Amino acid sequence: MKPVHLFIAVLLVCAVFCGTALGWNPVTVTDDSGFESIIESQPETIVSLAPTNTEIIFALGLGDKVVGVTEYCNYPEETLTKQTVGGYSTINVEKIVAANPDIIFANPKNGQENIDYLRRLGYSVIVIQSDSVNGTYDAIQMVGTCTGTTAEANSIVSDMKTRIDAISEKLEGVTDKPTVMHAMSIEPYWVSGSSTFQNELITLAGGTNAFADVEGWGVVTLEKLLTTDPQIILVDSGSKMGTTGENTLQKSFFTDQRLSSLTAVRNTDVYVMNSDTFDRGGPRIVESLEQLAQILHPEIFGNYAEPISSASSPGFSVIPVISGIIGGLFIYRRK
Repeated sequence: MKPVHLFIAVLLVCAVFCGTALGWNPVTVTDDSGFESIIESQPETIVSLAPTNTEIIFALGLGDKVVGVTEYCNYPEETLTKQTVGGYSTINVEKIVAANPDIIFANPKNGQENIDYLRRLGYSVIVIQSDSVNGTYDAIQMVGTCTGTTAEANSIVSDMKTRIDAISEKLEGVTDKPTVMHAMSIEPYWVSGSSTFQNELITLAGGTNAFADVEGWGVVTLEKLLTTDPQIILVDSGSKMGTTGENTLQKSFFTDQRLSSLTAVRNTDVYVMNSDTFDRGGPRIVESLEQLAQILHPEIFGNYAEPISSASSPGFSVIPVISGIIGGLFIYRRK
């Protein structure tokens, strides 16, 4: 064998046994907290510290590399087989160290002290906060850049944009934009106002947020609710859900006599949304947007079919779902 051929053969063998080392160029990323990190080699083990991050990682085909998730990560189903390393602000650093990940995808709600500590231990920690549609695109592409799955990330974002553009095109010229309330509790009336993810989805689906004058997430009085009189009311699946398969938050709007005069109640326009897609800035937000477009404009998009309550599923536990939803909602609160 000629020397040059021998050299090429050695390179090929190295490529096989050394994985992607020869094809990886260090990348520099600035995460959503403004912290700059250099990813020296392609990550082979990953810890995710937020459900949104987990969904993105799996969507990029990296599920086999995940060695740790939070107790609130529940999609896709394979996530449930992964080791849990705590909650949002209650992450278990010892478990993370034992997993020894090449990279950690975090969220601001994990706590700056925890994030800083993990960085001092030498871990690459990338903070992601996908609190808008564009922020979701950026989050997907950032994870793709950090993991060598840029092509997959671009493909996912392209598909999302195509589906969202299709909704926008069908809504061109539509001037009848029903007023929408997104309620997370009834005592008190806790709603999504302006500068929230849900506000953006309502707008994109051809609606008007009935409480756009509320900054972020906030509480409105019964008097304000009755005066505003939203045409459509949205509630999250799982939020205050009972164990009989019914959504008690949705039911409360129909059974509370004080609310009987509301237009949405009189017209039975109180709808259950899947909180895992409606409240998380991941690839599945398009599903919620398409469903919301059906609710607001059935004459254009067809009728909406409410999701089957997860409360009727075997092994359902009310408290974790409520806690997960509340924790997930706080993730999107702007600082």
